Amino acid sequence: MRTLDLNEAAAFLKMTPEGLRRKVANGEIPGAKPGKRWCFREDDLAEYLRSLYSNAAKTSWGVVGIDRRTTWHSAKEETSGGLESVTMEKEYNKALGLQTK
Repeated sequence: MRTLDLNEAAAFLKMTPEGLRRKVANGEIPGAKPGKRWCFREDDLAEYLRSLYSNAAKTSWGVVGIDRRTTWHSAKEETSGGLESVTMEKEYNKALGLQTK
């Protein structure tokens, strides 16, 4: 697990250190100040960035969990029937000896 200080985390997120401090204060980004300096986990920052992506972009990314296994998200797909599906259905029915409409 890699940790970053305030300046490194701000550079990672492509924002200013002050902007990052404000987001931490508002609870938008997780961070801790165990002593005099801020500390951020790189995977928390990456998760925050992922949360900003549109749904279409989120679905194609693999997310590495804490146990380091990759979980792949997939889009919910819908397909509409057309000439091809009707033809396939007729072929299946014919092969199975079923009556066709």
